[in-house]
Amino acid sequence: MKSNSFIIKWLQFVLGAVFVYSLILVFAGSVAGSLFSWFGFGPDDSIDTSEVQDYLLLPYMVLGAVMAGWVCLMLLLVRGPLNDGAPWARKFLILSLSLWFFLDTSMSLVLGYPSHALFNIPFAIALGIPLLLLKNR
Repeated sequence: MKSNSFIIKWLQFVLGAVFVYSLILVFAGSVAGSLFSWFGFGPDDSIDTSEVQDYLLLPYMVLGAVMAGWVCLMLLLVRGPLNDGAPWARKFLILSLSLWFFLDTSMSLVLGYPSHALFNIPFAIALGIPLLLLKNR
């Protein structure tokens, strides 16, 4: 049971970090824009103007708001039903994470942004492996 306790705490830590990241997207969109450019999936230099940067604040903030809601729900599931051993909670979390990973990674690759697809892998590993380890609960 100790290992399950560690896994629950780990999931809460990772989700907490993603929640902070999502809030940065909402409240400091220009910082997010710098991070996106640093990771290699910001606007192309040919269109990187102040007008484009101003416009991109909206999608960054909307993305952050959606992420904050999703992560809040995941945190509540981890702290409550998953921690209590409800098998449906693990299934729902895995389905949600898998759908995000498949859609986001596929879209990134199709649109020609492999660096963004690679950016998804640490999040998927940090959340997916612990959820899979809870299988024998």
